[in-house]
Amino acid sequence: MTMETVIKLTEVNKIYRTEEVETQALENVNLEVYKGEFLSVMGPSGCGKSTLLNIMGLLDEPTSGMVELCGTTIGRNLSDNQLAEFRNKTLGFVFQSFHLISSLNVIDNVQLPLMYRGVPYGERIRRAKEVIERVGLSHRMKHTPVQLSGGQCQRVAIARAIIGNPEIILADEPTGNLDSKMGADILGLLKQLNEEDGRTIVMVTHNEQQARQTSRIVKFLDGRQME
Repeated sequence: MTMETVIKLTEVNKIYRTEEVETQALENVNLEVYKGEFLSVMGPSGCGKSTLLNIMGLLDEPTSGMVELCGTTIGRNLSDNQLAEFRNKTLGFVFQSFHLISSLNVIDNVQLPLMYRGVPYGERIRRAKEVIERVGLSHRMKHTPVQLSGGQCQRVAIARAIIGNPEIILADEPTGNLDSKMGADILGLLKQLNEEDGRTIVMVTHNEQQARQTSRIVKFLDGRQME
């Protein structure tokens, strides 16, 4: 059976230049991620993992090479607004430091992606309540991030990532700021989204024990894909 490719990087290079130095963050990366896969990306700090995720997430452009997401070739022919719209509909992001808005309560943080899509307020709130319940935080909807634990904040971030029903979730060290129990809970939630919903997940992690629980591990060293 032929597997459907949802992310394809072809000969991707990323070079950061300053007046004094040139740093190659990614070197000739060829990588395919398949629909419904849970892929872990591992490697030491500075090896290019987060750069890779930013390029997959259209937050950064490669210096050279081709990026395809869900059959669409991403290039300079797309305007910033078109990229933002494509990103909003196709991708959900989960970051190590949560990136929640401290002045907003849980339900308002979660419904933000739908606001950017122009979804009516009532529909946004209804869907926000559904995904907040899904991540087990119905009793915390009116709390702000400072009133939550780290694990609860990450659950809010995951609810925000999935409210728009994205095909792909990109998670950058999602358990990095959590203790082992909270980290295991968050990994379990991501696995549930992968196995029950069929969402494709790419997770950057330093945790080899967690990586072994995913579909496949890709390792990077000095910007190069090792396996």
